[in-house]
Amino acid sequence: MSKSIFKTLALGTLALGLASVGAQIVNMTMPPASTPLSASAVLRNPQGQTVGSVRMVQNGMNLQITVRSSGLTPGQHGMHVHEFGRCIPGVDAAINEVVAFGGAGGHFDPGKSGNHDSPGAENEDGHGGDLPMLNVGADGTATLNISTDKLSLTGENGILKRSLIIHAQPDDYKSDPSGMTGAREQCGVLERANFNTRDYTLPGLQDFPEGVAYSSSKNVIYTGSATNGTIYAINAGTGAVSKFSEGGAKGRTSALGLKLDAKGQLWIAGGAAGTVSILSPDGAPVAVLETPKSPNPYINDLILASDGNVYVTDSSRPVIFKVSPDLKLSKWLELDRTTIKYGPGINLNGIIATPDGKYLLSVQLNTGELWRIDLKTKAVKKVMGGLMNGDGLLLEGRTLYVVRNKNQVVSKVNLSADYGSGRITLEEPLEGLRFPTTLASIGGDAVVVQGQLDKLQGGTPETPFKLTRFKKF
Repeated sequence: MSKSIFKTLALGTLALGLASVGAQIVNMTMPPASTPLSASAVLRNPQGQTVGSVRMVQNGMNLQITVRSSGLTPGQHGMHVHEFGRCIPGVDAAINEVVAFGGAGGHFDPGKSGNHDSPGAENEDGHGGDLPMLNVGADGTATLNISTDKLSLTGENGILKRSLIIHAQPDDYKSDPSGMTGAREQCGVLERANFNTRDYTLPGLQDFPEGVAYSSSKNVIYTGSATNGTIYAINAGTGAVSKFSEGGAKGRTSALGLKLDAKGQLWIAGGAAGTVSILSPDGAPVAVLETPKSPNPYINDLILASDGNVYVTDSSRPVIFKVSPDLKLSKWLELDRTTIKYGPGINLNGIIATPDGKYLLSVQLNTGELWRIDLKTKAVKKVMGGLMNGDGLLLEGRTLYVVRNKNQVVSKVNLSADYGSGRITLEEPLEGLRFPTTLASIGGDAVVVQGQLDKLQGGTPETPFKLTRFKKF
């Protein structure tokens, strides 16, 4: 277990002697970039006046944080990273009243501790967003420089597009939910430096989008709801959203992986319904294909291969299914007879076909292993490990993009000529990802789904749900 260091570089007085205290890092991934990842925020008061700044630089596993503030009363002020990147009025759940900067939500809590604690507490024991106090001088100004490995600009503890808030009172580091720190006096949204994306927002407040497909002929992005099976069509140029197909139809109470075929038909992986659904180019049902009955199906993703067949992953049952051109569904490969071993949780997930038509590639989410499967012989080869929480895949030539949901990054993998080995060359958090699920290509860009499926079993999703478009890297 690593030690979290809140190291005071230049701050005057820091309460509670937080020089070196324990905290745990959980699967934090760092981009091997030559230029350090950085972010900044402009601090404003409730009247909208600029009163300070925040600068953050990722230095290896540590995050260097510099806060400068003015216009505060002398003494100590509680300071926290909050869940949402919204410095707007909103309801403070602790008092059920609209307050300044209430739109930022509660404290960032990546360990799901549900507990306010000291800045040195492990993220599983206290809010990851609990920071040291800001010590304000007699002139109302303060400067704080600290270093911590509790927070990051990437990975599970990532704080891009979240808010830093300074409160009116000192922090007692024990009282839930915010240490008796009082009013929210200053707020700034943490924005990544020199990086641009475009968001497409969805209207549903409980949709939890999962899959994505792109029609170049229509310039339309399709995405589906994991919770109700509704399919949305998004104009990639204007961002206008329409409902392509209502959820809840036979066999489609959930929509996970999506793919378009040469006819413009949309293929949909049905999750726990155990189905594969097909919609016509205008959204009419074409077919619902049912996999064999079993207690625990989970049809997760599918790919249309150059041999004319569609191959389908099941994340719970150790089998890859095949749908032939005449729409006959059958078991194609029983994985318990291969080196791919299923365990608890989500197993094989995203699936893609290689451009040469020889292989399938699929990532196993719970082990982080990438597998190559020969379409002719069905021989299985492990390509690589290290892709824990791997979800959706996009393959362009020998460059593989792997969306890693819990890690909140897109990993870029360079594959060998035979697709039999690979290595990660970049871990990209974009401008802050929220449990991303998969991605699709739009020319020189890609669009990633921010599914927030981690909030399905509890927690408040950040709405509106969105898909994010970015330049390929």
